[in-house]
Amino acid sequence: MTQPTTPFKLHAPDLSPDSTVTSGGDLPSEVAGQAASYFWKDMIHAGNYRHPTKGFSLAVNRQRLQRWAETGQQMLAAGVAIPINCDHSDAARDVVGYVKQFKLDGDRLLGLCQFIGDDAALTAARNSVSVGIDPDFTDGQGRKWGEGVVHLALTPVPVVPDQDQFVQMPNAEGVMPNAEGQMPNEEEMPMLPCTPEQFATLRDLIGKDVAAEQCVSRIIQRLQSEEEPESPDLQAELAAAREQIFQLSAKLPPAMAGDVEAAMTESTTAKFDAAVARGSLSPAARDRLVATLVRGGDGKANVIALSRSANPGGDRCLAMAVAEILLDNEPIQLGETTGLQAMPRQIPGEESSSIEQLRQYMTKIASVSG
Repeated sequence: MTQPTTPFKLHAPDLSPDSTVTSGGDLPSEVAGQAASYFWKDMIHAGNYRHPTKGFSLAVNRQRLQRWAETGQQMLAAGVAIPINCDHSDAARDVVGYVKQFKLDGDRLLGLCQFIGDDAALTAARNSVSVGIDPDFTDGQGRKWGEGVVHLALTPVPVVPDQDQFVQMPNAEGVMPNAEGQMPNEEEMPMLPCTPEQFATLRDLIGKDVAAEQCVSRIIQRLQSEEEPESPDLQAELAAAREQIFQLSAKLPPAMAGDVEAAMTESTTAKFDAAVARGSLSPAARDRLVATLVRGGDGKANVIALSRSANPGGDRCLAMAVAEILLDNEPIQLGETTGLQAMPRQIPGEESSSIEQLRQYMTKIASVSG
């Protein structure tokens, strides 16, 4: 396998003239008045790679990745800047940030990327990355570092496939990860189980523009936020409903004492019995009225019908008023009736005389007329 002897990149156009770059040594939220954001990014993982235009091949195993991570950390500690540029260009206008830390995760080399300015983070979000490796790097002070990462490039056509997306740091306010590349208390952070369906539902509730690592904080913010004030229309509607409930509750009869309930039941039933005795009400109709207005088959009294508040007149209860109306009702005979009719006493075989026939005729006329 052909090994390069000059600085090589896994995606590299021709370099522009050398440009000076500098880097701070911490993780500030601003750099020269510009917002700074921080993302972890897998830069390269184990595998065999071949440059598409230069023709050289590069075998990358875990031992090599470990050496790059250690050398990168030593270079950063010594103040050597490792820039992030566009398409491996070393022109000053193409620098978008700096690598601030290296760590090894299995067979992947990760870099903590600092992007300066919103446009830099936006450019990073639209691209993948490629590493620039110098097989025998010597810095400006003549210190020899051997093989190591000297820059990270943003590019839409990386040689290294299957790269993960940029992952924003939980805390970008100057909190430096430890030597193992972990944030403080990162090992103790509990994992919250969540199925893909539950996560999709949460994204719909809190907004699909929220990144996965921000979902929990957005949910906490939503739960801690105060409830929205009621609109004037809703307040007016609730006030009207309360007034209606108050008016309806005022119409409900008060609870009746046991002796009062018994007296009302007895007197009202007696009224219905009197209407039956007078012929104004049939016994069957009486039983139905008593069961409906006085006391049902379950033995419970009809408190509403026995209360004066249910009667618009207010001078007697509804059950008593109905009983008195039926008691005052005069019985009437329904259907047609006939008057007095005279039946002739005629002996069979004998014909009636003319006087008898006239008498029968006059009797019929009298019975029809009245």
